[in-house]
Amino acid sequence: MSLAYNELKKGMALDIDEKPCILLEHSRSKKDRGAPVIKMRYKEIISGKVLSKTFSGYDIKIEAAEIERIAATYLYSDQDNYYFMNQSSYEQIKLDRNMLSDYINFLVDQLKIDLLYYENNPISVELPNSVEIKVVSTDNAVKGDTTQGATKKAILETGLEINVPLFILNEDLIKIDTRTSEYIGRL
Repeated sequence: MSLAYNELKKGMALDIDEKPCILLEHSRSKKDRGAPVIKMRYKEIISGKVLSKTFSGYDIKIEAAEIERIAATYLYSDQDNYYFMNQSSYEQIKLDRNMLSDYINFLVDQLKIDLLYYENNPISVELPNSVEIKVVSTDNAVKGDTTQGATKKAILETGLEINVPLFILNEDLIKIDTRTSEYIGRL
């Protein structure tokens, strides 16, 4: 199904160069007598690459991708695979480590996510905007050490290393933004 420019919305699934993508940004410009120009920034779902593309002309063909989102829960992982459970059918779905790329850093037990299916095959996951993760290792704060913005390194239960405020201790449960990998708050 071909889409008109005014039907494009941020977060929409598109089929660009025969690959499923998520639209991140788009803009349209038009000079007096020239054809309109559409600039898009999008993320390829399978590879995780963020790309830009410019379309020019009146007969722009932008196709919607047939991406199906299925509610699932993260269960566990072994060396190379991650296992999820479909919340409606209770079927277990296995995804390869390579399909998940950096999302692995946010997968904690019983995390509710959306599995993305393209042509009836699972291709990736869609994480919530934030997750709650336990701090397993962090240095003690040194009194008067505020020259670097009053933060310190912390290692989380998933292995992710981030900057946290000085008052965060080992075993604290914190909230992390999955889009930027930044600290949001302590729970």
